Amino acid sequence: MNWYNKVTGWLGTRAVRGGLLVVLLLLGAYFAVSTRNSETIAEEAEQPPMVTVTTAQSYTGASTINLIGTVRAFSEASVTSEVSGRVTSVRVGLGDTVAAGAIIATIENAAEQASVLSAQGSYEAALASVEQSQFGTAQSQVGADEAATQLRTARNTAVSIVQTSYNAVEGALYNNIDQFFSNPDGFVPGLRISGQGFTSTVNDNRVRFGDILPPAEARSRSVSVDSDLPTELAASRALLNEMIGFLDTFITIFNQQDVYSRYSQADVIGFGTSFNATRGSLIQLQSQIDGALAGLNSAQDAVRRAELTVAGSTGAGADAQVKQALGSLRSAQANLARTVIRSPISGTVNSMDIRMGDFINSFTQVAEVANNNALEVVTFAGEKDRDVISVGDSVLIENKFNGTITEIAPAVDAGTGKTEVRIASESPDLQNGDSVRITKLVDSTASNEVIIPLSAVKFALSDGAVFIVQDNRLVARPVTLGTIRGGSVEILAGLTADEEFVADARGLVEATVVEIIR
Repeated sequence: MNWYNKVTGWLGTRAVRGGLLVVLLLLGAYFAVSTRNSETIAEEAEQPPMVTVTTAQSYTGASTINLIGTVRAFSEASVTSEVSGRVTSVRVGLGDTVAAGAIIATIENAAEQASVLSAQGSYEAALASVEQSQFGTAQSQVGADEAATQLRTARNTAVSIVQTSYNAVEGALYNNIDQFFSNPDGFVPGLRISGQGFTSTVNDNRVRFGDILPPAEARSRSVSVDSDLPTELAASRALLNEMIGFLDTFITIFNQQDVYSRYSQADVIGFGTSFNATRGSLIQLQSQIDGALAGLNSAQDAVRRAELTVAGSTGAGADAQVKQALGSLRSAQANLARTVIRSPISGTVNSMDIRMGDFINSFTQVAEVANNNALEVVTFAGEKDRDVISVGDSVLIENKFNGTITEIAPAVDAGTGKTEVRIASESPDLQNGDSVRITKLVDSTASNEVIIPLSAVKFALSDGAVFIVQDNRLVARPVTLGTIRGGSVEILAGLTADEEFVADARGLVEATVVEIIR
């Protein structure tokens, strides 16, 4: 019994001691682990965050534009009827290939064909009237030619009279008058007979004729059928009138008795007879000038009347009837053409909505024709996207088909509020009517714009800021934001294209010490 108690006591004491030892070991291990964790946390807290810096010039390929477009045929047309009526024939079927202008269907048109036939008859009758009027035109032309010949004759006559008048005046001066002057061409001609009170007048007239005859001679030599003949005739008549007055003065002197002191009475009578005969010939020339002027005016009037007759016979009546008849014929043909439905383009018939015997109304869609081998994508770009695209730019369709921007509308579409953009693609995998996603990469180095990633901006209520690293410490740089394009944003002010900035500002605060990753 004592032995049992001793053993039991000893075991109890050893158990207590073992338990205490285990507890002490566990506590030691706990404190050792806690110390190492604290040191690790402290080390991690002391290590600065690592950041990547870049510039706007080196940031490329991250700016994209994403649009949604619809694939359609490059040339596609909806064929509609222009008139109402019953369909009398359908020439093509669904899926057929047709050429531009090919007949697709016809509408009942018996009345239109009758109208064309009637208009054709009216046009041919008008043409026959023109042929009949051509004979009258030929006669009128003959009259015009005769009038032109008469005018040429009148002009030649006028030229001849002008030259004859000068010669007559010159002959009267040199042959009749100058025999009574001692020095006809002198400053004082010297009248050789008694002037009976007219001596001064006679001398002055002779001097004046010496001045006016040379230019009159020049005019008579240069006159032609192309000259201003009425003016030339008037000048010749005035010259004749001057010479007649000069002759009249000498005739008055001859009638005075004192003249007989130098010449015999028979001589004086002979002088008077000669001067009167010359005077009569000059008066006759004046009458011829008046007749030539009247003939010239009459011939010119005849030419004008003949020209009007020819113009009236060729243009007024018959030609107007032909034009009216031709207009009626063209109108009838146009009405007939409206009953024939044709394809406006070459392509494939993608739909056919009528059958023979159907009654259709005006402007009813009867078919769709498209060139399915030439497709394009139509999309609409907003104002911000429109600024960075241009004709000729390359795009990616569904991230695997290449395309090229071929057209950009010059104005905003009123229905969508956006600008229509057309993209050509030669990919055979695109199907007419598909909706596709379009991606356009924007290269920030292609212009003077400063484009950075959105992740680099710390946004504020107004604009935002980017982080600049100075002395391994973050410094906030306020910037003015522009257009946001996909994952990029335009910087209008505050940052230049070659300045470095932190590429990802998420989770960072100003004044933090950082380590730069190059």
